[in-house]
Amino acid sequence: MKKIIKYSIICLSSLFVFTACEDLLDKKPLTEISEADVWNDPALVKAFVNSRYNQVGVGWTESWQSSVVDETYLTWSRGCEPITQGYVSPSELGRMNGAWWGWDNRSWSTVWSNISNCNLFFDRIDEVPFSDENEKALLIGQVRFIRVLLYHDLISRWGGMPLITKAFTLNDVDEIMNMQRSSYKDCVDFMVSELDKAATELPASFSGSEKGRATSIAALALKSRILLYAASDLMNIGVESELVGYTSPDPNRWQKAADAAKTCIDQALANGYGLYNKYDDVKENYTQLFLDGGNVEVLFDRQGTTSADGEAINTIDQTNGPNGYGLWGGNTPLQEFVDAFEMADGSAFDWNNPEHKKAPFENRDARLYAYVLCDGDPWKGRDVECYIDADANGNELTSGGRDSKYGGDSWNTSISGYNMRKFMDESYVPNSWNVKTPKNWIWLRLGEQYLNLAEAYYMAGDEANARKALNTLRERAQMPDVTDSGQALLDKIRNERRVELAFEEHRYFDVRRWKLGEQYLNKTVTGITVLKLPDGTKTYTPGKTVEERRFSKQMYWLPLPKSEVDKNPKILQNPGY
Repeated sequence: MKKIIKYSIICLSSLFVFTACEDLLDKKPLTEISEADVWNDPALVKAFVNSRYNQVGVGWTESWQSSVVDETYLTWSRGCEPITQGYVSPSELGRMNGAWWGWDNRSWSTVWSNISNCNLFFDRIDEVPFSDENEKALLIGQVRFIRVLLYHDLISRWGGMPLITKAFTLNDVDEIMNMQRSSYKDCVDFMVSELDKAATELPASFSGSEKGRATSIAALALKSRILLYAASDLMNIGVESELVGYTSPDPNRWQKAADAAKTCIDQALANGYGLYNKYDDVKENYTQLFLDGGNVEVLFDRQGTTSADGEAINTIDQTNGPNGYGLWGGNTPLQEFVDAFEMADGSAFDWNNPEHKKAPFENRDARLYAYVLCDGDPWKGRDVECYIDADANGNELTSGGRDSKYGGDSWNTSISGYNMRKFMDESYVPNSWNVKTPKNWIWLRLGEQYLNLAEAYYMAGDEANARKALNTLRERAQMPDVTDSGQALLDKIRNERRVELAFEEHRYFDVRRWKLGEQYLNKTVTGITVLKLPDGTKTYTPGKTVEERRFSKQMYWLPLPKSEVDKNPKILQNPGY
């Protein structure tokens, strides 16, 4: 039967403005374009590739990944409980199998669908009558990168996946039913090999309307992350199955990760990329880093639009601001996360220090002010008011600030006493759903590469270069250089990842690959109580219970969806499920 592909969505929702879509309007109706038409027209093939970009996932849904680790708590908790309460199962994956009340294209089925379309591209691309072979080569490199990114998204959650590089048809049922998961090692080797190819097929950058496409630098950056993960404890120590790690040691894995990060950084700097450092004020600089789309630090991002539909990926302004502004107080920072920010002099913040407790938000690492809205912070024309009124003896009264449970829209009050600031646009008008500037979800940025390099160097035994890489990033934040060594240096590197990369979907994987889930994720997460006394002074008390969380050993990896294992018994389930 003739297969009809409906391409109207591809052109209308494309993340990029391409003249190819204009050309399509002079052809047959978009709802009647056949598969044969596509692979006979370079413009349609380019539109097909654009759709692969459109279906790359993002992290901005109502339920952020940060709310299943010790970064944030979701006020409505939708989809987070299977992870935070420790009852994740093949039948109940919650928000870790795609979005929960929000569109992010991260579900098992959606990612596999996009991989299948990537494979279809590779099966048919040689049939296309390109007049410019360079255009063909560029599309091949882009789809190669996207396919690896999709595989990485699956493998980092579930471990080894079937390595499928062809598009199946109804005639391939027997082959499909005999499909098995590949080992973790084979998956890493495949991804690294494909990225090495992509790095030779792609330019270091694109410009104009082509900006945002995958580049050779993006390929090197993804390779760096994959090799960092592959060298980590979870994949190398006490591995129960070759599906979720290496069953034989290789002392060079950390050096390979260091080499990959170093190569990425060197190539990025040589081609005009750099750490975003446009503003002298650290708070403003870190605010704009995530609002200034396509800036010099961005190595690959999933681009958004200004529209109010699902493609816009811009609902975060409405769903995450404080309740007193008419916003929904969604993913709210936890006390454990806020406490990770050092004092401005580089010393650790300590609630047992009377001076720290008296003014816990003063003289801190300035990234805190760019990432978190604390009580008293200026925002959208007034100070944030999360405090509760108290009498002269410190007893709570039934009144409080505009962003407390006694303020407007109280059902959206932050339980933790903190609200989100990172990624947020102060110019957003509440309940308008309109965003003046498109938001882009950053998958890869140069800041991560310095942290990858620092960790890999440390684990490879090169502390001097580990400190150098770490301090390069800290200097951008105007924080003192780290001089520590040994375990103290490793702790600094890990804490820097926690702070610098907050809410960017690193913490979930970092805590697991370090095998520290029991330490960080099997505990009560807390918030703060701020009381305002009659004389206007305030007291700050940490330890307010937000949620009792549970973590068990099998949760280092997600269980494969029950439906997949039921369909093909040769697809083995992960250990512990």
